[in-house]
Amino acid sequence: MSRLKYLAVVALFACGMTANAQSEQSTKPISTGWQSVWFNWNKSKVKSDYKEFNAIKFNQLSLGYSRAFSISRDLPLYVEGGLGLQYSYDKETNVFNETANIYHTEKYRVLSAIVPAYVLYRWDIPSSKLALMPFVGLDFRFNIVGRNRREAAQIGDGSIQDFDKKSYDLYEDSSDETYSHKAWKRFQWGWDFGVKLQYDKRYTIGLSWGREFNDFAQNSKIRTRAITLEYSF
Repeated sequence: MSRLKYLAVVALFACGMTANAQSEQSTKPISTGWQSVWFNWNKSKVKSDYKEFNAIKFNQLSLGYSRAFSISRDLPLYVEGGLGLQYSYDKETNVFNETANIYHTEKYRVLSAIVPAYVLYRWDIPSSKLALMPFVGLDFRFNIVGRNRREAAQIGDGSIQDFDKKSYDLYEDSSDETYSHKAWKRFQWGWDFGVKLQYDKRYTIGLSWGREFNDFAQNSKIRTRAITLEYSF
């Protein structure tokens, strides 16, 4: 599936560049660039050697600013970079003792700074206000703060009794009689690719997929898929 997504984006690049080369109707000068503010919703999945991490599915909300610069006089080719804040959260409930009807709930919350950096090709669709923009690049993320709230409860006779509630810093080692945690890594980076559709040079919707190069925890990496809304000026 990942290979098909990659080939689709490569095909979009090729189609755009071919159309641009064949189209003599493009009398407008190539834009020198633009600025954008954007909102991003990202559904992330963890790929891990550990069952407890495979259950994590982060919802990530991001807000940021980016700027695109032209890097060619003859082609609508751009480098786009930006800065944003990302809030990630997940809640996963698991049974760990069915005999005693004891359940535990993990609640993850992370605040991060993110830096996207892409190469982007802009193809203005003839006789319309639409532009198609495939892109590929890197994402960098620094996790500022993150916590895991672990709650355990016993259910029986129609009642629920909370008997253990603890909160842990995800970026510090911790251990007690019931739980052991090894610190997560604060810095992640990975590749990202996708395509944007822009209307009237202002309103943009984008789809993207990505995967991180390094582990956020032991033998655990994050895969992403995202929807982005942008306003450009």
